Amino acid sequence: MLKLIYLLTLAPQKEQNKNIMDKISLPSGAIIGAAGELYPHAHKVLRLGDDICLALGRVHEVLGDSADVFALIAAAKVSGPVLWCGGGTDIGTLAPTAIQDFLDPARLLLVEGVSRGEVMWSAEQALRMSGVGVVIVELRDGPDLRESRRFQIACEESGALGLILIEGRAQTSAAETRWDCHAVSSAAYDWEWRCTKNRKGEPGIWQVKWQGGRDGQDIVHLVAATAA
Repeated sequence: MLKLIYLLTLAPQKEQNKNIMDKISLPSGAIIGAAGELYPHAHKVLRLGDDICLALGRVHEVLGDSADVFALIAAAKVSGPVLWCGGGTDIGTLAPTAIQDFLDPARLLLVEGVSRGEVMWSAEQALRMSGVGVVIVELRDGPDLRESRRFQIACEESGALGLILIEGRAQTSAAETRWDCHAVSSAAYDWEWRCTKNRKGEPGIWQVKWQGGRDGQDIVHLVAATAA
């Protein structure tokens, strides 16, 4: 049985902090994009930096201990509701107080399934819905080629951004890109984002720094490291 959960912020949130991804700051000092940009058609791109783009109307796979952070940062850059589909254990760990650092929790609708089949079905239906900005799916193991093709077709119909968070192993799939995201023990950077698969571009590695929390000027700093 599927369960819908509305995740609301526990305290009033200042207007200036609702969209923390107002800017992307790059080493050159260029400012790319603005929070809340709406890309209603498939094959448009969401820019996370000069050379980091996620195609809308496409499915992207994310692995690693910081996969959820990657998903929240991307979701903050897209307008519309954010549907997060997963099992009870996965959904139960999401906390409004942590999520509101990235986006307004009132945008988030949680869909809890009791089996992989329910999660997959609910995610596919969500990806077909017009008006949905992002669908995040948590899976133990990644979708196979058939499952990912169904997700891909659904994404193309709505133009939504599909993000599949994989806890275990990835399989051969139709995903547009695949990312491996991990926290790093460094004073200079918080995470390392490694693109290991990119059907329309080159893979690579980026070091990411969270610079939020002061006067609403929350930004993410990205530096290309080395080629993957």
